[in-house]
Amino acid sequence: MKIIKLSVVLYVIAILLGTDTYAQEKGEIILGVETSILPSPVWVAENKRYFQEEGLNVKIKEFGSGRSALKTMLNEGNLDMVTCAQTPVMFNSFTRNDYAIIAAMVYSDSDVKMLARQDKGITKASDLKDKKVGTTKGSTGHYFLGLFMVYNDISFPDVKVVDLEATQLTQALVDGLVDAISTWEPHIMNARRSLGKKAILLSGKGLYREDFYFVAKKDFVKNNPNALKRFLKTINKAEEVIQKNKEEAINIVYQRLNLNKEMVTSIWNEFTFKLFLDQAILTILENEARWAIRNKLTDGEKVPNYLNFIYLDALEAVKPKGVTIIR
Repeated sequence: MKIIKLSVVLYVIAILLGTDTYAQEKGEIILGVETSILPSPVWVAENKRYFQEEGLNVKIKEFGSGRSALKTMLNEGNLDMVTCAQTPVMFNSFTRNDYAIIAAMVYSDSDVKMLARQDKGITKASDLKDKKVGTTKGSTGHYFLGLFMVYNDISFPDVKVVDLEATQLTQALVDGLVDAISTWEPHIMNARRSLGKKAILLSGKGLYREDFYFVAKKDFVKNNPNALKRFLKTINKAEEVIQKNKEEAINIVYQRLNLNKEMVTSIWNEFTFKLFLDQAILTILENEARWAIRNKLTDGEKVPNYLNFIYLDALEAVKPKGVTIIR
């Protein structure tokens, strides 16, 4: 009875102080995760029970893309945090600012690729003109497609862009519904395996640094600062496993995603796994926003201030050297 009374007293004190510590320390996070290689630290942390070690109850909900996960969190409100790349963050920033990047967990300059069918008459980039290109609009695949076309002197009116969920792109290419796809792994390697010699990878390496973030609603951030720090501690531990024991990490990821081990191993080094918040994040988001405005993909006319979309405190507490954003 005394213990119960003490808990009630502490809860009342927390409310009077303006911080509901009891709610913060419950440590429940509903996390929307894209089913790809990018959030590998999440799969490792889940497998090794790091969340439980930090007293967290992390409920994972799977999504075909970070775009879908972020859209669900913002519009339906049944997620606390999601994993997604920068393009969905950018597109939503023109209409709302109630979410924030907590940390980036990985980056790659070769994860997003352009894959085409040679039997559709495509052997080089210029052959994409008048062809159907599948991508997930509002995603990094969409932005990469834009960069790829500019680099190869192609404009959006030159191609027919077909909007498909990332998980649908491989089959659409195999079935001939589209002639090429612009998307990320593992969808590219799955399509290459299915098409065999019919597939051709069009070079685009180095065109774009794809980041992958943890993004949370600002009200969740405000009410759960300690839980966020504990969460990033688990991710940091998972990334240490990835860096020190590559084979173990690959085994966890390919089994979790039901992928071919050799295929995962073949592209593993394309990803740099580490927790960070660097100045390039702001630059990339600003560049993407200008691209969206210039191509009339948004009704917005002004580039948002992306410093307002980044929460630094959690990562600064867990890995201060990972924060190099100029404020």
